[in-house]
Amino acid sequence: MNDTILLIISMAACLSGALFKKVLTDKYESGKVVNHIYNAIVSFVAAICLLVVSNINGVSVFTVLLALAFGLVTALQSITFLQALEHGPLSYTSVIMTLSTIIPALSGAIFWQEVIVPVQIVGIVLMMACFVLSVDTSGEKKKANTKWLIYCAVAFLCTGAIGVMQKVHQTSEYKMELDAFLVIAFVFSFIYSGINWFILSRNKNNTENKSGKPSVLTLIPFILMVISGVCVAANNNLNLYLSGVIDSAVFFPIVNGGHLVLTTVTAVIFFKEKLSVKQWIGIFLGIVSVVLLCNPF
Repeated sequence: MNDTILLIISMAACLSGALFKKVLTDKYESGKVVNHIYNAIVSFVAAICLLVVSNINGVSVFTVLLALAFGLVTALQSITFLQALEHGPLSYTSVIMTLSTIIPALSGAIFWQEVIVPVQIVGIVLMMACFVLSVDTSGEKKKANTKWLIYCAVAFLCTGAIGVMQKVHQTSEYKMELDAFLVIAFVFSFIYSGINWFILSRNKNNTENKSGKPSVLTLIPFILMVISGVCVAANNNLNLYLSGVIDSAVFFPIVNGGHLVLTTVTAVIFFKEKLSVKQWIGIFLGIVSVVLLCNPF
């Protein structure tokens, strides 16, 4: 199948997962235990989906070790991102996470001798401008603090590391072990959050629902988490493959920048959120940057 079509499918899966996460965080309880519950269920479903469609005929030590690292980093990214949202402003948290795309984007030129042409450099700069202009602090109740900064820093590094590890595996001689890599990674992510879920659940203070919102351990949020797991499986499977066939300076900014633009537009359409002039300019620059990153000239 054409790589462009696969990229569109991957971004659609990522967008769907983000929308379900927004519904869950807006309408249901939050906290450390909930974050691990979310990651455990999503990781378990993703692992099952990937196992069902996989064709595993053996796995190398390289793939196993990298998959374990990938699973741990993925779990840490998910947990610290949710923790950052609880301790600080949503707008700045989101833009910092998106800016982490610069890590895998530049890694291609540094480690894999990928050539970045001037028009793509302009695209990267415009994408950075898109991220900054997309920040809207109006109506933001939470303020930045030390805990928020620490969680953001960890999530930022983990997000960047995820892209680099994807590239490492798919440019290695073991790239055909893609299915095994992801299954092992998500099983480990499930185990990591499952253990933390069990440990934290034994502490009464961590299990109290202080927000007064409905529990996530009911039918509707469970269904949303299951669907999110399917989306995560599809998104990661396609992204892992595409990271090996598309230059890093093109792939990662498009994935992250495109996701930011799509989620912002979707928020306007489905959640009736209003955008400032600055944010509309940011969306326009994001679209232009994606075109330039594809190097149409």
